[in-house]
Amino acid sequence: EILIGLKVFAPELVIVGFLVLLFFLDGIFPKLRHTEAPLFIILLACFSAAVLTYCIAKPEKYQLVFSGLIAHDSFAVFFRYLFFAAGAATAYLAYGSSELKAKSRVEFSLLLLCITFGLSLMAMATNLLVLYIGIETVSIISFVLAGFHREDARSNEASFKYLVFGAMASGLMIYGFSLLYGYTGSLSYTGINTFLTANPGAAPLTLNLSLILVYLGLAYKIAAFPMHFWTPDVYEGSPTPVAAFFSIGPKAAGFAAFVRIFRDAFSTKAADGSFAPLANVPIVHAVAVVSAATMLVGNLSAIGQRSVKRMLGYSSIAHVGYMLMGLVAYDQSGLQAILFYLVAYYAMNFGAFWVVSIVVDIKNSDDLEAFKGIGWSMPVLGVCMGIFLFSLTGIPLFVGFIGKFVLFAAVLKTPGFLWLAILGVLNSVVSLYYYSKILKAMWLERPEEGAAPLRLSVYHAVGLIALAAPTVIFGLFYTPIWNFAERSLSAFL
Repeated sequence: EILIGLKVFAPELVIVGFLVLLFFLDGIFPKLRHTEAPLFIILLACFSAAVLTYCIAKPEKYQLVFSGLIAHDSFAVFFRYLFFAAGAATAYLAYGSSELKAKSRVEFSLLLLCITFGLSLMAMATNLLVLYIGIETVSIISFVLAGFHREDARSNEASFKYLVFGAMASGLMIYGFSLLYGYTGSLSYTGINTFLTANPGAAPLTLNLSLILVYLGLAYKIAAFPMHFWTPDVYEGSPTPVAAFFSIGPKAAGFAAFVRIFRDAFSTKAADGSFAPLANVPIVHAVAVVSAATMLVGNLSAIGQRSVKRMLGYSSIAHVGYMLMGLVAYDQSGLQAILFYLVAYYAMNFGAFWVVSIVVDIKNSDDLEAFKGIGWSMPVLGVCMGIFLFSLTGIPLFVGFIGKFVLFAAVLKTPGFLWLAILGVLNSVVSLYYYSKILKAMWLERPEEGAAPLRLSVYHAVGLIALAAPTVIFGLFYTPIWNFAERSLSAFL
């Protein structure tokens, strides 16, 4: 059984192996940190882990390993691909950014590999203790990455705020876990489900309190209401490549944990294979209210921002609200829509942060003023930013439109939630207003007279086009991603 578990866990072991290798190489060859070698090691680590994931993937099987602590299924495979892609893209962006100093490259690389391991552990956990270990692995390293600019007061402030808020969320969540364990006598998701199914009417107050506390801990990871307050401050103070990673990796891992724990612990499986919440667990209506509140808070707060990083921070909160709509449907179409949207969100949101990173390198500011006329100076950058923002808004012909369409369609099939779909559409209209402010500054205002000519490097142009192309292509031909999301649920539902 141990050998089977090690085989299933091979991609994560490869990440750890490259982490140890990089650590020793840095000690033996100190000059390594002044080269591009750490970047290639990260890219090789993520690529190797993805290839191993493909080799061991068996979508038709659901497999528990390490005494039932970890699940290997198509759902976990989907998120592994996403995490490894996010790690590789973050490394590529960071090494082309002046915000990451050459002397800090090895430390950044080690932290990035560590956090990638933690994200994968969160997605595979089937036990509350393993989930907590994964969350803390991600959280503690995130505090360090947020404050990676030790000389910058804003970066230190971001790290401190992240630490304080994270410690509070962690305390609430572990207390919720302890209540759940004391009530059900089990830390495994299936054990909790077995007890709740056999005792449908016992101690509802204790159960509801533990659910609220567990939700608050997970909501902190995905930046959902009311645990979203850290997001704009942390995104603004963190180095831009780090903020880009925060907007993708931890959120995806949080959704993976969210879906798995509620599916395995708090749902019942019908004869036709569909899932429904346990009778004594009021999940769906609570998630609908949280989804609506998260969308509203994110979009309305973004309207008055002048810092583009803060604006994208509030925008990312709103997009979490959209994705929570898929949980309201609580069926295959809803979960499939979430997975599809995560892929779309990865391309368009990471691309938007990439553009911000380039502007920060050039202008040393992420204020709207810094974007003035930059579309005329660097047309490739300006066009790519337009693609990313139109997709984030949900305008047709881009993958973001398809993502929102399938989410809204899943909610519309659920009786009683027409209001949530309408609210989602209205929020998308609101988002168009603040996204257009960025495009207005880039394209409708000319560069200042006498300003030095700007040139987009080939290094960054390759990265932007690599993200902009699928944002357009999959908006027109979305079937491959939709089918991939469907296959990723084949051994999960």
